[in-house]
Amino acid sequence: MKLQLALISSLTCLALVGCAGSYPERVVTKGPLICEANEVCPELSMRWKDEVRDGFKITAEINNPTKYDIKQFVFLVDGQAYTYSTLDSSKFENQVSSNSILVPVSFLNSFRSGKEISLRLVTDQGDVERSILKADGQKSSAYLTFLKGYTDQVPAAQ
Repeated sequence: MKLQLALISSLTCLALVGCAGSYPERVVTKGPLICEANEVCPELSMRWKDEVRDGFKITAEINNPTKYDIKQFVFLVDGQAYTYSTLDSSKFENQVSSNSILVPVSFLNSFRSGKEISLRLVTDQGDVERSILKADGQKSSAYLTFLKGYTDQVPAAQ
């Protein structure tokens, strides 16, 4: 009976979200860019434990009834363009268009030290460009959650 209970408990643990300590912790940072109320507002996300040898995977999502085939991400960091082609075809699910890129660790260092950062998503519906960090110090939720995941601390308010 004890063996059956242990087996049932183990299977239940695996069938649900997973058992604590069974898998590496996955820290996900996700947040919207700086957008006006009437603008399409992409969100960026990163799984910090999904890094591969040469970089990190960043995903952009656009929640909108219009499907956006996201082809490229162009980050502008203090005037310097960093262009990345997407890894796969865009995914469309429940009015959310999404796609991902792989960025090197060196990019994350420049991103973290940037003073003004924006993102241009190149799509079949035209480019969608929004600020991540403005020159006046305004920070998007995406930027704040990025810093939280990257440095495990949020910068003090300015």
